[in-house]
Amino acid sequence: ALKPDLVIADPFLPAATSAALARLGIPVARLPIANSVDDSKAHVLQLAALAGQHARGQALNARIDNALAAAAPPSGASPVSAVVWQSGGIVPGDRSLIGDLLRRTGFRNLSAARGLGQADVLPLEAMLADPPQVILAAGNALGNEDRLLAHPALAALKGTRRERLGPSLLWCGGPTIVGAAERLAAVRRLVPLPLAGAARG
Repeated sequence: ALKPDLVIADPFLPAATSAALARLGIPVARLPIANSVDDSKAHVLQLAALAGQHARGQALNARIDNALAAAAPPSGASPVSAVVWQSGGIVPGDRSLIGDLLRRTGFRNLSAARGLGQADVLPLEAMLADPPQVILAAGNALGNEDRLLAHPALAALKGTRRERLGPSLLWCGGPTIVGAAERLAAVRRLVPLPLAGAARG
């Protein structure tokens, strides 16, 4: 009904929708999920080319590079162990955009180090038994995370910071990377240096 010049979709676009768009002569660009900063930057250039805005795509990627450079940890600093904890205890895998951003901003993805992959669940008991230096809670903002992420037992983790991470910062690439890098760097700077318990986990 909107008569778009272009439809941007993921690889899971339903076949019926794809066929309908083809019948209408509307081109479709399918982009896979970005699993790294480099993937996302490639998407930016692809979309910029489709829009005839190559220079703007390059400018956005330069902003991303500058934000990551500003968010990089101090030289020689030990990585801060962290768990990105989503609603229900779900954690991201190491081969994900947020996993790449954690590495680039001075964190060690503790859930990945424990062998957990994309969409695996880290139970509360496991978090309490072997906590990271930082829990990045990416739950429902309307409910101040959720019941698990805000469980009162977490208050007993005196050596662990709990910080909120907006869920949109986990998967949305492109310009969102700038805000994600800034947020992660801000959290990392809250961890005292030298890093107490850097060898933990």
